Amino acid sequence: MESLNTLGKKFYHALKSIDIAQEKDARKREKAEKIHVVGAGGTITAAYEQLRNAAENAEEHLLLQKAIRRFYKRAFLTQQEKDIETSADELVTELTFAGYIANDSVPEYLLRSLNKLAKQYYAVYLYIQSDNKLSNLSVDAWVFDVLAVNVGVLFRDRLLQEGCAQFAFEYFKSALDDKEIFDEKPSDYDTSLFVAIHRELLKSDPALIRSALLKSYAISPDNMEQFCQTNQNIDTVMTSKNADVLARVVSRQGAPLRVLFRMIESQEDFSKLLLHQKRFLGAFESQIENEYKSISQRINRGVVKSIIFLIITKVLIGIAVEIPYDYLLHGTIIWLPLAVNLLFPPVYMALLRSTLTLPPNANTIRLVRQAQNILFEDKKETKLYRRKKQFGNTYNILYVLFIMAVFAGVSWLLVTYAKFEWIHLVIFFVFLSGASFLGFRLSRMIREVESIDSEQNGATIVRDFLYMPFVVVGQKISETYAQLNLVAMVLDMVIELPLKTVLRLIRQWSHFISAKKDQL
Repeated sequence: MESLNTLGKKFYHALKSIDIAQEKDARKREKAEKIHVVGAGGTITAAYEQLRNAAENAEEHLLLQKAIRRFYKRAFLTQQEKDIETSADELVTELTFAGYIANDSVPEYLLRSLNKLAKQYYAVYLYIQSDNKLSNLSVDAWVFDVLAVNVGVLFRDRLLQEGCAQFAFEYFKSALDDKEIFDEKPSDYDTSLFVAIHRELLKSDPALIRSALLKSYAISPDNMEQFCQTNQNIDTVMTSKNADVLARVVSRQGAPLRVLFRMIESQEDFSKLLLHQKRFLGAFESQIENEYKSISQRINRGVVKSIIFLIITKVLIGIAVEIPYDYLLHGTIIWLPLAVNLLFPPVYMALLRSTLTLPPNANTIRLVRQAQNILFEDKKETKLYRRKKQFGNTYNILYVLFIMAVFAGVSWLLVTYAKFEWIHLVIFFVFLSGASFLGFRLSRMIREVESIDSEQNGATIVRDFLYMPFVVVGQKISETYAQLNLVAMVLDMVIELPLKTVLRLIRQWSHFISAKKDQL
């Protein structure tokens, strides 16, 4: 371990402590009595969950948390305090049937912790509901989000993620010069950096970030006034410009840490590797190559899924909107606009894939060198971040005019040569913008492991020049959909609420009948 620098040694000891804690917890769980789930509704619950997750469009590691959140939102809606305080059994049953946790894997002693959390946060829920100054958005974020994370941790601990976040925080705290990023260091600099690291390196959603901050401040929901005041402060930081600025810095400089964190997940003997610099750096280089292969496969899968999504959605829109519109105004189907709207976005998506290339070998060399610097060398690279040239309002005005010119030019071409009408244009731009944003998100996978500026050629310059306006619009559409998500709202209220209620009543009746049989 002599070759590790101070930060590397601290990280090594943190990982060893995490291993010991996880092994201790595993032994405790192994000896405990487990909950065995039986009853009606397993198949239909699992099938519904697949449908609901498709509408959620969330990262895979967040799906359990989202399911727990929906469970407690339904439970609190009934305002049956006795049922809420004894809801742990039903939660375990539902999560087991949905496939989030394995049967006979949850120790019985966890039920007390689950019921205690439900009782605590239901009290906060009632407190916020009684305060006219606090909105329903506060209930969602402060109660359901935090409760879901804290419950989820009881099923799957986040010790490793917390350790990685702390390591990244200490690294960036020492490697970044706040004067290079801000004219004057903000008072919330440390908290904003913490938020940025979670957001960009760990893919944490606002619920995970909020819960991590509350834990770091040792804030308990039992002290409701302090709990609400701290959450208000967290709201301010999470929506601040400072957090956004630092998120961009962390994202751009975080490639070696992303590879490192994924290496920890895939290497069982990671701690031992840290003790041998040459072996570690060789394994780190292999991990980079594996990341390249994984990214290429994920991009290909993403393109295929996006094309299927675009085709299916476009067919539905065509049947529901375009065809009725054509019949209503023209008495017949206008085939050319219909065909262009159906075929162009998928073809465009496939063409975008051809412009996405993996980083060159120079990037691999740079990443290995950065890992060596972070973990093994005491002398740090100078100025991890340099402030980029600032562009004035003239550039922003020209950019807006450029976006308008691109949309106007494409509209003129479609109206002149493809006989498009306003409804066809709206659908075309919505789908083209959606496809552009999907392609842009796929390109971010490559960007996440880039430590050097990506090479620009004629194809990529033309691509960026033409598709950036559509990416901007596509991002706005995506953000609006994520906020509203009408499909998810309909599923929750029209299907999930009655379905889960009926299944719960059936299971309760089944338990009652079983108890009566035992009495005979």
